[in-house]
Amino acid sequence: MMRVSELNRAPIQPRRRGQVREGLRYVRSTPALLTPLLMVAAMGTLAYEFQVAFPLLAKFTFHGDAATYGTMSAAFGLGAVIGGLFTAARRWRNPASLALAALVFGTLLTAAAVVPTLWMALLALVLVGAASITFITLGNTALQLNSVPEMRGRVMGLWAVAFLGSVPIGAPIIGWVGGHVGPRYALGLGGLVSIACGLLAYRTLAAVHRPSVELEPSSGEGSAAAQPQTA
Repeated sequence: MMRVSELNRAPIQPRRRGQVREGLRYVRSTPALLTPLLMVAAMGTLAYEFQVAFPLLAKFTFHGDAATYGTMSAAFGLGAVIGGLFTAARRWRNPASLALAALVFGTLLTAAAVVPTLWMALLALVLVGAASITFITLGNTALQLNSVPEMRGRVMGLWAVAFLGSVPIGAPIIGWVGGHVGPRYALGLGGLVSIACGLLAYRTLAAVHRPSVELEPSSGEGSAAAQPQTA
């Protein structure tokens, strides 16, 4: 049902040598792209390790079983659905929203690590799930809107590497912390890292101008590609 006539198509870039290095140089010189990528790499390594931290919490902190772990995962998933609908229904005009999302996510993750009872943890995990999907969605959107069309594919490739590639690296770290220090510390470490990322990134992202992108159907001409700008 998409109206193909209203799409703004970018020309396909032919393959040539040096495109990866060119993409890396482009990202390094564009704070609006480099900052979200660094954030997702750090948070993906130490905060998005739920498949490691949740079983440890269920068994050793709340003295539960597989059903406990399943309930925790379901609470997180419910929050992710709610967060996805909330994010899709809003217009995020301020680039600094990504830093604020990291702060909220980190605060809720830290709260989930310290609450004393299982039912409080389940409630916190609903909120963590919502904040988690909000951060990922905002990061993905920020990179696409702030990339010029000929670089967008390479930028999103780096996003996949930063997020999907960092999670396996952080898994043994979080597993070691959870097994030797405690499951709460494993979850809380990710929360503190997320808070730090939000604080460090806020000033940089606040200086990025909002992309001038036409988000609604329009009959006029214009490019949907946002040019990355900084103050």
